[in-house]
Amino acid sequence: MLLDVIEQHARAVGIVHLHLLTTTASAFFSRHGYGAAERQSAPAAIAASREFTSLCPANASYLVKTLASYA
Repeated sequence: MLLDVIEQHARAVGIVHLHLLTTTASAFFSRHGYGAAERQSAPAAIAASREFTSLCPANASYLVKTLASYA
């Protein structure tokens, strides 16, 4: 339910893509429409984030979801 609320809010403020790194929840997010992506494909702003550069280990899965618009 929390993920649905986050995604609804993201849509409401005009966010089109959600990006995340995880070491433990890939299966959960995959069931909710997130697809695996290569870390090298991350947009520059995402790749420069602390999560990408230092907080998450190199073996963390990078997942992306394109949000459907309700407009």
